[in-house]
Amino acid sequence: MIRIDSITTQTLSQNNSNNRENKQMDFAALLMEEAAKTATQSKETLEQDKSASGLDLSQAEQVVEQNAREELLRILQMSPAERIRYQMLQEMGLTEEALAAMPFEERMKIEAMIEEEIERQLAGGSKGPEGIQEIAQQGTTL
Repeated sequence: MIRIDSITTQTLSQNNSNNRENKQMDFAALLMEEAAKTATQSKETLEQDKSASGLDLSQAEQVVEQNAREELLRILQMSPAERIRYQMLQEMGLTEEALAAMPFEERMKIEAMIEEEIERQLAGGSKGPEGIQEIAQQGTTL
């Protein structure tokens, strides 16, 4: 038998708010990780192209920094659903253009998986980032 009183109710509401804060912190950590990856990849690309273009290192660093800043701002301006979609496509190794070029049935399967994940996360599902990776792995086996 379960006893519900004011202490139990307070404990449950505190647990729910802690879970929401953890999910938001998880997303913030993922976002910062993606921004750092993008910056690193851009810097590596520029260093490789530096000899061909003749840019001096400080100019290359400024370009990398600007590109990373623009990418971060673009991600921050996305709605939560757009961020989830962006993250899932990245996990699957796809872009919007690549998804649009896929055969209709395959694209619809991926769109359905993305929609399910968006609904799950926005409704407060419990899988978190691990759930996205599972779905991304399912998407790559289509």
